[in-house]
Amino acid sequence: MKLITWIFRIVLFVLLFVLALRNTGDADLQLFFGAVWHAPLILILLAAFGLGIVAALAAVAPGLMRQRMEAARLRRALGAARAATTVVVDAVPPEAKPGVPYNVVGPKV
Repeated sequence: MKLITWIFRIVLFVLLFVLALRNTGDADLQLFFGAVWHAPLILILLAAFGLGIVAALAAVAPGLMRQRMEAARLRRALGAARAATTVVVDAVPPEAKPGVPYNVVGPKV
């Protein structure tokens, strides 16, 4: 399975590399207020991809932060609940023998 994954990664890298080499021609990106960006097409595509990643992370960040804060609150509550409970360890009852579970149904040996 790892071999298939690596073959897929290598093929994807080669395809993207060939795409980058074939799109080195200059392109003009018309920005706001009459500004123009002259750059190779692949650089413009890379910038658009990067902006898409940043926009996606900005959209997901509030939900992730809310989940992290809720998880931290629940961990604190669990720690407080564990600290509040006291565990009483009783001595082993005399009828219990080592290696015999308590829930065995049948005659006593």
